[in-house]
Amino acid sequence: MAEDRAWQGRTDGAGWMHNGLVAVMKAVPLRLMYGFATLFVVPFYFLFSKGRQPMFRFFRQYLGYPPLKSFCWTFLNFRRFSQIIIDRFRMYAGGKFDFEIDNYHLYQDFAAADPGFLIFSAHVGSYEAAGYTLVATKKRYNALVFSGEAESVMRNRQKMFDETNIRMIPVKEDMSHIFLMNSALENGESVSIPSDRIVGGQKTITCDFFGSPAKFPLGPFVLAAQRDVAVLSIHVMKEAAKKYHIFIEQIKGQGDTIRTKAADIAQKYVSTIESVLRKYPEQWFNYYDFWKD
Repeated sequence: MAEDRAWQGRTDGAGWMHNGLVAVMKAVPLRLMYGFATLFVVPFYFLFSKGRQPMFRFFRQYLGYPPLKSFCWTFLNFRRFSQIIIDRFRMYAGGKFDFEIDNYHLYQDFAAADPGFLIFSAHVGSYEAAGYTLVATKKRYNALVFSGEAESVMRNRQKMFDETNIRMIPVKEDMSHIFLMNSALENGESVSIPSDRIVGGQKTITCDFFGSPAKFPLGPFVLAAQRDVAVLSIHVMKEAAKKYHIFIEQIKGQGDTIRTKAADIAQKYVSTIESVLRKYPEQWFNYYDFWKD
């Protein structure tokens, strides 16, 4: 059962396909790519993907939409996901997007100060785009990433991140990423962690999410409580063809013990996810039964 919820994300397609898509993006208008995906790619995935049923349940059971509306929003979810993937390769090809940022001063203040801090993200919207926008000038920005991602995608990411002083820390079975994260915080750097998916058999914490209990990885929240560092939640949501909206919030945990403080941080972080999904319900990209015990 844990395997169903494990972090297994990998961009579909071979390396030559990714490189070819980057080349195409330099010549083909963005909206034309969206149209092609909506007509030919999205219907295929919508019909045959195992993620269709979990997404339908998300809209039907947890957002309370009627059946027909849930069906339509499930299709819109697949379409929006395709657009965000296209945007990613458009950025690799040098394409520019507009970003509206709420509470940018919070990130700037922590990035300019000496202590390290944590950034919690989730698989909503396009968090990767934040790495191309939130430039780290004084201190390095460390981003935890899935080590099994396609090599061509990792190369393109690194090329983009080199311009914004971002280092990728791959999640590995030998747990070496834990040491790199701790070292970064000790050096006064920032560490970004996707905190909504469980990696393998790691410990979990149960939070209230859309009115039902759901499990989240415990590690990021314990790290924040143990080190007593500042925490930001950052979600990057797509609003138009060439526009994204970045929501930045500071999470201040409270509690007499590390356990209670970690639980408080976790619930407040989960509440930020719920908040943005109520505004952008089609941008929830966890294609499995998230609430399954």
